[in-house]
Amino acid sequence: MRFQLKCRVRSARRAVALVILLACATGCTRGELEHKADAYNQAIAESNNRQILLNAVRASQRAPMSFVGFGDVAATPTFSGTAGGTFNFDVLGLTTYNVNPAVNVNGGFTSFTMNNLNYAAFAQELQRPLAPGIVEYFDQLKFPKELVKLIFVQEYTLAVQKRQRIAAEAAARCRAKANQRDTDICDAVERDRERFESAGCREFPETHATMTLLNVGRDLCAMVTFQTFVRQLRLLEIELPFKPRTTQAILYYLGDLIAAQNYSTHPFIPEVLVEKDNRRLTVPLFEVRRAVPAPVGAVVAVSYSGENFFIPTPAFGSTEEARSLQVLDLVSQVITAATSKDALPKTSTVTLVQAR
Repeated sequence: MRFQLKCRVRSARRAVALVILLACATGCTRGELEHKADAYNQAIAESNNRQILLNAVRASQRAPMSFVGFGDVAATPTFSGTAGGTFNFDVLGLTTYNVNPAVNVNGGFTSFTMNNLNYAAFAQELQRPLAPGIVEYFDQLKFPKELVKLIFVQEYTLAVQKRQRIAAEAAARCRAKANQRDTDICDAVERDRERFESAGCREFPETHATMTLLNVGRDLCAMVTFQTFVRQLRLLEIELPFKPRTTQAILYYLGDLIAAQNYSTHPFIPEVLVEKDNRRLTVPLFEVRRAVPAPVGAVVAVSYSGENFFIPTPAFGSTEEARSLQVLDLVSQVITAATSKDALPKTSTVTLVQAR
C-alpha cells in the first residue's frame, strides 16, 4: 500500500512538472512577443527621427527630400504542446511509466512593409499650409512658446507704422524692467542686438506702407530680426495674424538651422527662449553637428554624401538643455497630422521583406 502511494505521488509530481513546463513555454511565447513588439516600437521611433534629420540635412544642402512609410508587421505566434506516455499497472497500482512531453513555440514576427511615399498625393499633403490653430494646440501642450512660433510661423505682414509702434512700446517696457519676466525677455533681445551688430547686420528703411518679416534660420541677420520681433510681441502680450508654414517648409526650416551651424558665412547655433524655474533663458534650438565618425553618445545620427551628421544628447534637466529632440517630436506630430491615410500607397504594391 505504501509503495502504491509513493507511485501515485511521483506520478502527480510529474504531471505537475508537465503543467509547469507548458505554462513556462506559454509565458516565454508572450515574453518573446512583448520583447519584439518593444524592439519594433523602438526601431520605428528611431527610424522616424533619422528620416526627419536626414531630410533636414538634404534641405540644408538644397538637395531633394525623400520619404518612406513604415507599414504593418505580420506576426504568427503559435504554441502547441502534447504529453504522450506509457503507463503499466498491476494489482498493486502503477509499476512503470514513460512520459514524453513535447512543446512547439513560434512567437516571432515574419515580415514588415515599407512604403515609398515619393509620389504626388503625399507631396500635395506636405505642401498644404498648416491651420493657424496648430500654434494654439501646441501651446496648450506646454511646448516653449517661442519654439512653436519659430517652427510654424513663416512670416508676419503688417503696417510699417504698427511695426514701429510695437518697437517703441517694447523699448519703453525694457527701460522699465518692472519684473523678472520683462527683464529676462529684454536681456535676450539685447544679446540678439549685440550679435546682430557684431555680424555687420543692418536694418534697411522701409519704403512701403506694409512690411513682411520672414522667418529664416540660415542667416544670422534675418533670424535675429524675426526673433526680436517675436520677443517684442511676447513682451507686450500681443498676438498677430501670421502666414503658417507647410509641413515641407518646416523641414526646409530645419535645413536652415543646420546650415546656420555648418555652412553659414557667420556660423552660429540658433537659440530659443524657454521657461525654466520661473526664469526665461536661451538654449540651443536644434543642434546638429558634423563628425567623422559620429560619436557614440549621439542621440540621432545619419550619413549623407559621405558625411556624418548627428544630434548630441541634450543635457536633460540642465539650464543649457538643447531642444533638438523636442523639435523632432513636434515635427513628427505635424507630419503625422498633415498626411491623411488616403495619401499613403496601397501595401499590395509593396514587396514584403523578411525580418529576423
